[in-house]
Amino acid sequence: MAEAKKAGCIAGAVALMGAIGALLTGVANFGGLFKSDGGTQPSSSSSSSPAAPGATQPPAANTPAAPATVYYQGHLEFGRFNFDLKPPKRTGDTYVWGGGGVFESYHDAAKLAVWTSSGTPDRAACASAVDEQGKTYISGTEKGNHVCGRTAEGRVFRIDVTGVAETSDGGATGDVTVWDK
Repeated sequence: MAEAKKAGCIAGAVALMGAIGALLTGVANFGGLFKSDGGTQPSSSSSSSPAAPGATQPPAANTPAAPATVYYQGHLEFGRFNFDLKPPKRTGDTYVWGGGGVFESYHDAAKLAVWTSSGTPDRAACASAVDEQGKTYISGTEKGNHVCGRTAEGRVFRIDVTGVAETSDGGATGDVTVWDK
């Protein structure tokens, strides 16, 4: 008798697990919102109606961000530049100046930071560097350094320093990339 009761309990548990599995499969397939790894909906014994018009699937959680759009890119012989303008040029007394290993922002034109890691920083890396160490005055820059910045209007930029004059009144040269906000 005990054996029959034990077998009945096992059979009942198996049936219950099967029912739970069917329920979970039904929930996962509800409205066609979820798909299997193969990109097709798993087959089921019941037919399902198509999703309602205008219904959209939520974006994937690990979708990479769209690449940053370049606002301006070019080579500059440094003088006084406002990087919120396209092309960068001097306007009044709000500008970034570079020369003699120094870069300086006048009247809140930008916050600046020297990239200290290896490689060339992208927009996100430059923005992070400015957030962590942004200043209005940096010194000691050399040919080959990358200077990151954020303008008063919020554009992130990078100056790839291609030349530095020996005197403080001499200009620097650099390849500049300014990204859209």
